Amino acid sequence: MATDKYSNIGKDGIVKEGIFNRFPILEPVTIGDNYWNNPRHNKLMIIGESNYFSDDVDGVFKDPEAWYRGEFTKPLIPKEKENDFKNDKSGYPPFDRLRDSMKIVLKTEFDAVYQEAIYYNYFLRPAIGGKTFRNFCKQIDREVAGTALCGILEIVKPDIVIFASKYAYDEFTKYIKSSKYNDTRIEFVYHPSNRWRRWESNPNSKHKFERLLKEYWVK
Repeated sequence: MATDKYSNIGKDGIVKEGIFNRFPILEPVTIGDNYWNNPRHNKLMIIGESNYFSDDVDGVFKDPEAWYRGEFTKPLIPKEKENDFKNDKSGYPPFDRLRDSMKIVLKTEFDAVYQEAIYYNYFLRPAIGGKTFRNFCKQIDREVAGTALCGILEIVKPDIVIFASKYAYDEFTKYIKSSKYNDTRIEFVYHPSNRWRRWESNPNSKHKFERLLKEYWVK
């Protein structure tokens, strides 16, 4: 079951039982209290695009209706894949680059600086084979993802949201269709592993990420 504060998000909608009652492992993650209570910075939320399965994995996730609405007799996410789906990105190499930029901006050598933010993936259904979710996205994915994030933002109230995915950012801003979150700055950078805009060869996203942190995160 979902953590209490997320248990009602999306309830009686497409996902009748509530989005995070169905997918508790996909809840946003905060580690400790540093996101909420730190005199050095505001509240930062970092959002990736989606999880993914390799091409050889078979399962309910290939059928959007079954993934969100279907009855199931076995876990939607196989036990051996649960660690890959958790939103704790502390052991995820591409996010080490985000962490390094956070350390630079916060002027700290503290390797666990990832504890200073909250992490989440926008789309709740996994992509396949490491490809962008753009290749798989259906309208039901858009509706559930938008509903879920709007519910989360009402609860965690970040000062700045940075998408590490231009596609997820575009889909969310189309979903809200207005400046609903006037108190939250919503921005994007390209994912550190984007094959066309890798941070090593095209540092614009790295510089943008650090600029946004300096302007909206650090006090």
